[in-house]
Amino acid sequence: MKATTIAIAGALLLSSGAAAAQSATDAQCIILSNAFAKNSKDANAQKLAESAFYFYLGRLGDSSTPAQLKTLFEAQSKTITDATAGNMMNACIKPLQAKVQMLQSLSPAPQKKPEGR
Repeated sequence: MKATTIAIAGALLLSSGAAAAQSATDAQCIILSNAFAKNSKDANAQKLAESAFYFYLGRLGDSSTPAQLKTLFEAQSKTITDATAGNMMNACIKPLQAKVQMLQSLSPAPQKKPEGR
């Protein structure tokens, strides 16, 4: 993935009018997941990146101004390189997977149907 692609993805997010990210890590994950969702050749990786994008988009707060958000995304996009993007994206996926597993653990185990009925 090229750094310019990541920068473009970040710029697209800035123009979307999103609210404030809770942390620098959330901002990085929004930038990365957006870029991976748009540029991945593998359908499963693309779906996972899209899920991560919406997960982190849902963590945005309402209190920051567009100027604060722009500053945050610009600063965090500078921390992402072609060499680190893959590992950083993997780190972004882990909290999403943990939340899914937690929710799945809440559902009761399927009950076996009695035989002969």
